[in-house]
Amino acid sequence: MPLISGCEQSGLFHAFSHHVIHRLGIEQEVASNEKLRVTLLSRSTTYRKILNEDQLIKALKATDEFQITKVDFNWNTKFEDQLQITWNTDILIGIHGAGLTHVLFLPDWSAVFEIYNCEDPGCYHDLSRLRGVRYFTWEKPSKVKPQDKGNHPTEGAHAKFTNYEFDPREFVRIVRKAAEHVRNHPLWQQLHPKTVRHNEL
Repeated sequence: MPLISGCEQSGLFHAFSHHVIHRLGIEQEVASNEKLRVTLLSRSTTYRKILNEDQLIKALKATDEFQITKVDFNWNTKFEDQLQITWNTDILIGIHGAGLTHVLFLPDWSAVFEIYNCEDPGCYHDLSRLRGVRYFTWEKPSKVKPQDKGNHPTEGAHAKFTNYEFDPREFVRIVRKAAEHVRNHPLWQQLHPKTVRHNEL
């Protein structure tokens, strides 16, 4: 069930996030350049893979605006190491799946881009609202291509049981929308005063 209107930026979620980060000794690293830090969640599962993720990364790199890290948060990666990456992420990108629960441990100024919600629009949107970070998702159905109709073991065709290919130009467009949010956030601007543009009279 979706959250009621106006239910967002939960103090409890904020306190929990910062408590875990503090108790585990996760540190915020100082960015070495002006590029926003993008983390793309890759999946080694059978379903909900981004089939052309390398192509999407290449398209982002071509803009020269982002520092991109591709990760697979599976059982081989220690939780503390996962949080070190998440806490130093400005834009988190992933397809619908448990990896997006890392929205809980993003910096306050960050954005999450659920590249495709697999017909479950409320789940990570609501979690993002409670955490208080900006949420984006795919906007144009004509620019995403499923591998097949999906095959749930008992329910037949199902959007969560297939893989997807995404239009690179549309992908970059939405990432840039997320980037605009991050760069305009007061907390991000406080940490990057040299990159803030001031209008001169």
